[in-house]
This record gives sequence, structure tokens and C-alpha cells, in this order.
Amino acid sequence: MKVIQELHHYDDELRPAPPSAAHIWEDGRWVLSEGNSAEWLRIEGERLCAKVDAAADGARRALAGDSLRALEYQQAAREAQAFKDEGYPKKAVPLAVSAGVVKGRTARQAAEQILAKAAEFDSNLLALRELRLKAKAQIHAHLAKGKADFATKAADDVLAVIRELRLQA
Repeated sequence: MKVIQELHHYDDELRPAPPSAAHIWEDGRWVLSEGNSAEWLRIEGERLCAKVDAAADGARRALAGDSLRALEYQQAAREAQAFKDEGYPKKAVPLAVSAGVVKGRTARQAAEQILAKAAEFDSNLLALRELRLKAKAQIHAHLAKGKADFATKAADDVLAVIRELRLQA
């Protein structure tokens, strides 16, 4: 059993936890170390940005699905766009488009649906990219001002938005 001899005198095992990794124990209390602070802010920035990147990567995988399927959809969109650019010729329907001609849907309707889905997919990926990059810029800006709590809030906010996007996928 450890006994504290006097008020505010701590044995190493009984010392309160440091407020952050940037604090050092000095004269019986935790003090912010400027040298440690810069390194801690850099490490914290890397940690928060890595969390944002990982969440965005997971959402992108949820949106895109299998990478080979994504390539298949990309090829179908190219063929549908070429078909549209040629004026939807009835005698030259690409295979990717003709596969979508079912239940009374025309080749033109199939091509338009493929293009609409491709545009939606691209829009979602671009929105995700914008969210990720904007959040990382905010994190770095807050940390440059020494405001780790604001950086954490920026990361938490974008992580919540990314989770919502992922649920919609």
C-alpha cells in the first residue's frame, strides 16, 4: 500500500494520467512541453487523417463493390456513351447495352439507364473524395493552430457523414 506523504506529492505509480502525450511531469504537475507538443500534434494529425482515409476507403469499397465489377460497369458506361454519341443506331447496339434490353425496355432506355447509374456512381465517388480531402485540410489547419480538440471534432464530423454514405450504398 502506497501512502502519499503530503498533498500533491505523487509516487510514480499514483501520478495522475497526463492530459496528452505532449505533457511532461515537472515540479509535481503535468506541464505542456513545446518540443513534445509539435511532435504530438504531427502524430495526432497523421492518426486523424488515417482514420478519415480508412473510413473513406471502406465507403468507396461499399459504393464500388468488387473491383472487377466496377471495371465491368465502367466498360458498359463507355459503350453506352459511344452508342448515344452515334445516335442510338438500332443495328449497332453494343453487347453491354443489349444485355439491359429486357421487359420492353429499348436499347436507348438501357443505355440511358447505364449512363445515369454511371453518373450517380461518379458523383458519389467525387463527393466522398471531396469530403475526405476537405476534412484532412481542416484537421491540418486546426492542428497548425494547436487546436487538437477542433481537429478531432472535424474528423468525427466527417466520419459520421461517411458512415451515412456507406449505409446508403
